[in-house]
Amino acid sequence: MEHTFKWFLHTSIRSKDKYFEFDITEYCKVYFGNESYLTRQTTFDKQAEVDKATIDSIEQVKIKLYPFTVAPMSNTNEAERIIEAEIGKFPDFQHIINRGNLRHAHGLVIVEIKFNGDFTYSENLKLDEEKDIEKVLNWNIDFDILRLRMISIANDICSFFIFGLHLTYPTHSNSHESTKPQSSGLLFMAGNTKYVLDEHSDILAYPLLVEKERFDTLKEIWAMLAKVWHKDIWSFHRFIKAVRSDYITIDNFLDLVFTLESFFGNDTSTETMRLVSSLIVAKNKSEASKINQLLIDCFRIRNEVAHGGVHYRLYDKIPRKPKGDEKHKMILELFWELKNLNISLMVYGIQKLINDRNPIPASAIRLGPSDIEERYFSNDFI
Repeated sequence: MEHTFKWFLHTSIRSKDKYFEFDITEYCKVYFGNESYLTRQTTFDKQAEVDKATIDSIEQVKIKLYPFTVAPMSNTNEAERIIEAEIGKFPDFQHIINRGNLRHAHGLVIVEIKFNGDFTYSENLKLDEEKDIEKVLNWNIDFDILRLRMISIANDICSFFIFGLHLTYPTHSNSHESTKPQSSGLLFMAGNTKYVLDEHSDILAYPLLVEKERFDTLKEIWAMLAKVWHKDIWSFHRFIKAVRSDYITIDNFLDLVFTLESFFGNDTSTETMRLVSSLIVAKNKSEASKINQLLIDCFRIRNEVAHGGVHYRLYDKIPRKPKGDEKHKMILELFWELKNLNISLMVYGIQKLINDRNPIPASAIRLGPSDIEERYFSNDFI
């Protein structure tokens, strides 16, 4: 029997267009089919072990995106109308849908997975039944395991999806939430019966700007990413942890610093990191100098937080004296610049990992002085 899993999540992804639908089945099938995928240690909000039978049962993966356009959906109750159109009415279980808390959403994402199998769902409880301890404890354990597995797979798919968007759309000057917003999310499953549950997450909330003019590039990025997604690449985990939510703090900035450091070996000095990063990405001396200064500032803040116990907020000024006419920057500006530097290094590193038949280590993006030689002296002189 065919089953449909739908996860409704809030997002702050922006666009001038009102709706996008992405069928990413072909990319997911690439990394689903690699035997290393199920033994990978680097995971994204994993809630249960995923087995090969569940992965093999997946027929289709779609992401439906209703971006934050001119005004947030909360102004018109649009999210509630979309949910009702997708799953129908549940008058006996409206309390569960309300707990999904999507009425406050700026935009809406629907993660849709179609899969096959012989499964019996747990029954939803009416509001008065939720106080009946016998009914509360009378759950279907097999269905609970299936539900947790599907959520784990969906979290991984969301991470793959948002990572591809970040690599394609390295946006600047995003508006982030300055206070932690209310969490939200609604889960729906349909097969022989229907099941609905409030399941909150901010995994697709980051305020990117998506434009359909770059969809061909986005597809190329997903195709490239699918070739390495089965690997234990710690850099992916750190980067996505930093740029998934619309609520950004100094911890997210530190995760971006850790992402950059993960590209290098344990004994690599910060001077080498600055030099290699600058020369890989920069197109001229001026750009190299700006990248070098960016990393000087980032490493200084990282060290003061880690070793000096200094507390910074993203809206604090960078603790250094301006040179000449240079103005003090906010740490938030460093966040945007470091995010996009990491994106450039990530794309370079993924391509390097794909092209190297015997990468060392096998599951890591590793940069070093040899990349400078490759960048500037790829053609041998005779």
